[in-house]
Amino acid sequence: MRLRAVVFDLFGTLVPEFPIADWDAMSEGMATALGADHDAFRPAWRETASARLTGGFRDIAQNVVAVCDRIGLVPEPERLEAALEVRRALYRKHFHPQPGAVETLGWLREHGYPTALVSMCAPDTPPLWHASPLEGLVDVLVFSSETGLRKPEPEIYLLACSRLGVEPSACLYVGDGSFGELSGAAAVGMTPVLIVDPSEGDSVHRPEPDDWRGTTIRSLAEVPALVSG
Repeated sequence: MRLRAVVFDLFGTLVPEFPIADWDAMSEGMATALGADHDAFRPAWRETASARLTGGFRDIAQNVVAVCDRIGLVPEPERLEAALEVRRALYRKHFHPQPGAVETLGWLREHGYPTALVSMCAPDTPPLWHASPLEGLVDVLVFSSETGLRKPEPEIYLLACSRLGVEPSACLYVGDGSFGELSGAAAVGMTPVLIVDPSEGDSVHRPEPDDWRGTTIRSLAEVPALVSG
């Protein structure tokens, strides 16, 4: 079937993925701000990841308080705010369009290809999206923290397709491979493609990566040729 729509991942695709060094520094910085032992805070933070990504917390503040409860800490309000600022600073630094993102999304819209975003993300991500230059450039937004769905389960892809009004077999899926997303997209009948930034190497935080052997691109600028060719 001819490709009629494009579904994008967010982190590592339309915006950069976080460098591992910065991601680890965030965890340590949050623990320090809270007055917590980092060796206790870090695993507790990781243990809440699934809930953080699928709507288990209304916001990051509630998540941090839950982590503190796990490690026997009651954070003072100013310490909690300082920890939240550590995370906000990381996101401010890295949440910006990847090279070619705005142009590619504009081309797709101009040429009649509807687009969707399917993102595994915490509850602080949707506001960042709406405040970014990417706001308004994607037709359908599916955030895991809002829907309670996760990759690579079929439901999250099928929801995007339903909202687009396009069959999965007519959708190109573009992602960096985190959370087994490309295999999940293929399982519902999409045409997946891995996007790889050659400058990243193994230096970025990429959870549950796909072992992908299929089509690979190096830039978002290659997407128009995939759908029109």
